[in-house]
Formats: sequence, structure tokens, C-alpha cells
Amino acid sequence: MSKYTYILLSIFVTSCASVGAVIEGGKDLSMSVVDSTVKTAGNITNAALEDVSSVVDTVGNSVSNVIDTVVDEVDQQTNELQKPEEEKQEK
Repeated sequence: MSKYTYILLSIFVTSCASVGAVIEGGKDLSMSVVDSTVKTAGNITNAALEDVSSVVDTVGNSVSNVIDTVVDEVDQQTNELQKPEEEKQEK
């Protein structure tokens, strides 16, 4: 009977070690998955924010250039309109 007890005890101890190894492996796997997922989500978010900021910068520069062009055109046209008045004053 004691032989059976030792055999069962050795199987039980081995089984406990295997279960412990599986649990630790599962923890490591799940933590790796969570860590990778968070890093990936962070990288995607950073890339999206950089793209959005690039688009905003481009739109801002384009609008700024359009405004500068409009201001220059208006200035030229008002200068053209002011020339005849200056010529009239000189006469």
C-alpha cells in the first residue's frame, strides 16, 4: 500500500508542478498580448495624430497663402483706384 501512496504522491507533485508551469505560461502569454496590444494601439494613435497635424498644417499653410494672395490683389486694386484720384488732384 505504501508503494501506491508514493506513486500517487509523485504523480500528484509532478502534476502540481505542471499545472503551476501552465499557469505561469498563461500569465506570461496574456501579459505579452496585453503589452503588445497597448504598444500597438499607442503607435497607431501617435501616427494618426501626426497625420492629422500634418493635414492641419497643410490646410493652414494653404489658407494662409490664399489670404496673402487676396490681400495682395486687393492692395493692387485699391492702388490702381487711388492713382486716378492722385492724378486728378495734381491737375
